[in-house]
Parts: sequence; structure tokens; C-alpha cells
Amino acid sequence: MNLRFFISFFTITVLLLQIQGIENGAISNTAVAQSQDTPIMRDTTYIRDLNQRAEDLMETGPSDSAKALIDEALTLARFLNDIEGESQAALNLAIFFIDRGTPGRVITEVLPYFESYSGTNMEIQIGNQIGTAYNMMGYYQEGLEFYIQMRDLAEERGESRMAIGLTQNIGNSYQSLGDIPLALDSYLASLEMAEEITDTLLIAVILDNLASINTYEGNYEIAENYLLQALEMNIDKNNQGNQVTNYMSLGGLYRELGRFDEALESYNKVLEIADNLGNILSRMQGQYNLGLLYIEMEEHDLAMQNFRESLDLSIENNITIGSYFNQIGMGNVHRERGEYARAVELYEAALTIAQNANAVEMIRGTLENLYETNELAGDISSAYTYLRQYSALTDSIARSDREEALARQEALLGLRMERESRELLEETIQTQRSNAIITTTALIIVALAFIGIIVMYRKKQQANILLRRRTEELSEVNAMKDRLLSMLAHDLRSPISSIQGVVYMIREKLLDGDDVEKALNQIDMQLQQDINTLTNYLQWAQNQRDGISANFETINLKQLAENAIFEIKKTADNKGIFTKNTINSDLFVVGDAHMTRVILRNLLSNAAKFVEAGDRITITAEEQGNQIHLSVSDSGPGIPPERLANIFKPFYKGSSGTSGEIGTGLGLSICKEFAEKQNGSLQVETETGKGTTFTVTLKKADKSIPVQVEAK
Repeated sequence: MNLRFFISFFTITVLLLQIQGIENGAISNTAVAQSQDTPIMRDTTYIRDLNQRAEDLMETGPSDSAKALIDEALTLARFLNDIEGESQAALNLAIFFIDRGTPGRVITEVLPYFESYSGTNMEIQIGNQIGTAYNMMGYYQEGLEFYIQMRDLAEERGESRMAIGLTQNIGNSYQSLGDIPLALDSYLASLEMAEEITDTLLIAVILDNLASINTYEGNYEIAENYLLQALEMNIDKNNQGNQVTNYMSLGGLYRELGRFDEALESYNKVLEIADNLGNILSRMQGQYNLGLLYIEMEEHDLAMQNFRESLDLSIENNITIGSYFNQIGMGNVHRERGEYARAVELYEAALTIAQNANAVEMIRGTLENLYETNELAGDISSAYTYLRQYSALTDSIARSDREEALARQEALLGLRMERESRELLEETIQTQRSNAIITTTALIIVALAFIGIIVMYRKKQQANILLRRRTEELSEVNAMKDRLLSMLAHDLRSPISSIQGVVYMIREKLLDGDDVEKALNQIDMQLQQDINTLTNYLQWAQNQRDGISANFETINLKQLAENAIFEIKKTADNKGIFTKNTINSDLFVVGDAHMTRVILRNLLSNAAKFVEAGDRITITAEEQGNQIHLSVSDSGPGIPPERLANIFKPFYKGSSGTSGEIGTGLGLSICKEFAEKQNGSLQVETETGKGTTFTVTLKKADKSIPVQVEAK
């Protein structure tokens, strides 16, 4: 699974908007009829003072001193029935729990009193905190409903700043639920409104969230631009809480780009600030993301340590979304180690959490993990079940909507940047516009006239050439099609007839006991050979028809070789052949994973065809400078010198295998073509009576440098 899916975890910033104090002279509803010197008036004034002192203390972090002031204000306000004072204290309490990373306590200690705050100055802000708590706990639908309700109320009351913040928080919920188009629309709408009122804090928060989506979608340049702008604004405002989010997002971005040192520096900055603030949630987030980074760096023990510590914090503080992502991370480590059963167990536990939260993107990502891991474990039935669920969830309509929303974002971003540039250069452009238009128009007219003359002349010359070329290509395609169909009919008819005969004997009970087992093994081996035959024909036909371009990436040779050995396992077992993979686990090449797998499968199948029971096939890899020599060796009879010159020609068939196997004549031809398409080569060494070695030469990978290779 692409690890990009997990970048969005814990990088969404939630606006914790507060109204800074109550207007001077404001008094609680219970004190309207009282004189300024009454005891109740003095008590309500004291409550407002407690709330203000608590708010001031929390500007530097959620301290125990602030909590004591909040508790005192709550107790006194409820005793005096001071609803405004109580609502201010409840807001401070919710913010305290959010900053401490314990959102569950907002639900248990603030939500039960929420209806009593209806109509107060703090109602919308408290509702915003409740929505934030739900989001942090992974209950995205409940959080979305609170945000929408509070946004509508803010618009009704004319509280524009709160409406902007809640609009972007709605985007957070949509992103967590996997609805990227609606998330982007919400973020861009809130950004436009924030720029209209020139609110730096709001703009910084929204830019960070836009960066989160663009990192997730792979738009790294746009994401980095957003993040650096947001971080600069938050450092200028000394907003440490939002700096945590910026560094978290930068760490995820740098990890995706392979800039591991910068990612490690960013995540350590997250832990430093989180500890200074006493924020449990941010520490949990930072350790989870460190776990992801260490997986990329192949430091599996450090990755597992960070995931476990983050998971313990999640369980201790009842943050189910943290449990989900950390179990996914631990599952990834077990899968990298080849411990597939444990990985599947962790993924299934995470899937239950995602389904309970109705988080579509999380469900999709987990299903993909389960499908791939079961496939690696050889559990084809379970892999197919999860693949069907994953495919049903990933439909083309959702993808089209997402791409359309991203296109709208790029257009709006372009307009925004264009507007900023135009404001700086407008006077200069105005003075030069007339001359530029005249000059450009004249040049365009001359260029078009010149191009028109050339095009008309060349069209006449090229028409006949193109027609002749198309005719030749059509003839070649028809000839290739006829030849392919003829050979398919010839190569598949006899094996299928043979299988049909064996099935008839079994059905008529002409065979029993060991004979049935031998017959089934024969059918199994024959079917595998027929599948390889058909695969080679189709692979060759596609390559001849429209070509195949290499998709270069970093490949783990040992893992790829293990997969190729697994594909021929039944054939090898039936013939009693031993296979051995001696490749080091830390050996990587730059190449196309599919092409390299096809090469290995064909070389292994070819070797298995010409060896006897008890013989061995060995896969080795040797480093030489910036190249890797990947070899498949067998102890078969070798290739006769008179046939050696033709073995790489399409449709050239040599001798039959030791069990009468007949090839297509395409396997080695495909191997050579695919090696060359990866800027490599394929060589053969053979000695009659001692065996044959095929060697593929590919470029050695430097994992610290992004792959940039031009395909042939």
C-alpha cells in the first residue's frame, strides 16, 4: 500500500477559536436587577476574573494552576446560577482538555451541560470544542454535525470569524471521512473569507490543512509552499500549538520525498514542543509519525518501539483513532518482517475501528493492506475477498469528483498568486501593455503565415509516406495476429486434450489411490505450464502491438526473487527440484518491478524445464560498481552450441524439457527485451553436461536519492 495514505493522520489543524474575554461592563443574567455593590454582583465579577486568569495562564499551556481556577469558577457559577460565567468556564475547561490531548473528557464533562448554554456568548465556541473533541477521538460524523450546526448559528448571529473557522473545521471532518472534494471546497471557501478580513491566524491554520490534502494527493510542491507560509505566520504569532501541527505536516512531507534527516528533525521538534505544552495527543501523534519514518529508514525495531508507546497513550486516553493508526503501523512492520499472520491480525483490528467511525479513506487503505498481505502469505481466498471489498469502494465516480476538486483548487491557487503578482507589478505592466500587444500581434501574424506555408508543403510530402507506413504496419499486425493465433491453437490444444483425458479417467473411476494423486499433480503442473505459455504470448503480443515503457522504481531484489520462486513452486515440487535464493535482503536495483518479475519467472520456469529431480536452481546477485548482476543458475544438461545463437529470437523453440515440456519460444525473447528496456542486458553462460547461467545486469539503487531514469 502506498504510505501516502497515512500522512493525513494527526496533521489536520482544528481551530480552537475563543472570544478573548467578555466586553467591559457585561454582567450575568442573574445580576441584571442588582446594584453594583450587592454580594451577587461582586461574586459574578470574581467569576469573570477567575475565567480571565485561567485563560491568561493557558496561553502558555494547559497548567494545573489554570485547571484549579477553572474548577473554582465552574463551582461558583453553578452555585450562583451565573450561566454566562459558567459557559466561559466550560469553554476554558474544554480548551484545557483539548490542549492536554484528552478529548474524551470534553465529551464526558462538558457535553452533558451544553444545552444549558443555549443563547450565551460562549455557545458557538463550546460547540466548536465539542466537535473538535469528536474529531480527535475518530468520531468524524458526530464532529461534522456539531460543526455544521455551530457554523449556521454563527452566520445567523453575524459572527463572521467563527463562521470562517467552523467552515474550515467542516473541511477537516470531510477530509477524515474521505470526501476530498467537499474538504477542498470548505478549505478554499474559508481561505477566501479569511483573506478578506486579513486574519493571519486563520490563514495559517487553513494553509496547513490545504497542505495536508495536497501532501496526501502527491502535490508536494504546493503542499510545501502552504506549510512554510503557515509556519512563518505561527512563529511570528508565537503560536506553539499550531507550530506543532506545521512541523508534523512538514515531517510527513519530507518523509514522502525521502528527505529523512529533515523529517526526523521536524518530528523531534514536535515532541519537544508537545512536552513543553504538556500535550499528550501531540506526543502520541509525533511518536506515531516517527514510527512511519523509521519504517522508511528500515529501522524496524525503532519503528515498533514508537508505535507501541503511541498505542499505549491512545489506549490510556481512550483515543480510538490513535489505536487505529498505530495498529496499522505495527502491522506494516510485521509485514516487512514477513510475519504475515500477525500483520493480518492487526489490520483486521484496525479495520473494525475504521468501520465504526465510517471513515471511507481509512477503510479503503486497510482493505488494501489486508488484500496485499494475504496475497503475500499465499492465502489467495482471503486476498480475493478483501480485493473485492476494496474495488467496490474505489469507484471511478469518486475519483473523478476528487480530480475535479483538485483542479478547482489549482485554478483558485493560480488566481490567488496571479492577483498578488498583479498588485505588485500593475503600474509597470500598464505602461508597457500597448507596445507589447502590438509587437506580439505582429510576431504572431508573421509566425502563423510562415508556419502555414511550411505545413501545407510538408503535408503533401508526408501524406503518401504516412499512408504507405500505415499499410505496412497493418500488414505486419495481421501477420502477427495470424501467427499468434496459429501457435496458440497448436500449443494449447494438445495439453488441454491431455488434461481432458485424465479428467475423464478420474470421473470414470479408472484411476484410484496414488494414481489419482499423480494424475492431479500432472494436471496441476500442466495448467501452470499452460498459464505461463498464455502469459508469454499475451506479454509478447502487447509489447509488439504498442510497446511497454519501463516504470522505474527502487526494487528489493530478495523479495522479488521470493515472489518469483513462489510462482513456480508447484512445478518445482512436482518435479522434485530444489530452489535457493541467496540474495541479500538489503540489495536494491533501479528498474521496473513488473518487468523484472517477468524476467525472473521465465528464467526460473526455463531452468525448471531442463533439470532432473533432485537438481537445484540457484538465484544469486553480485554488486559490481554501480551495477547488480542478477543470475539464475541450474545444473541441467546445458545448451548445445548450435542452438545458443538463436535462443533469444522470438518463437525459436529448442529441445523439450526433461518431462516433455514444450515452450512457446517467447520466454527468453521477452526476458532480453525487458532487460534492455530497463537500460540493462541479459547474458548466458552454458557448458554441456554441467548447466546454464542466465545473468541480468541492472543499475544498483541508491535509496537516499529519488529515482530519475529515462525509459527506453
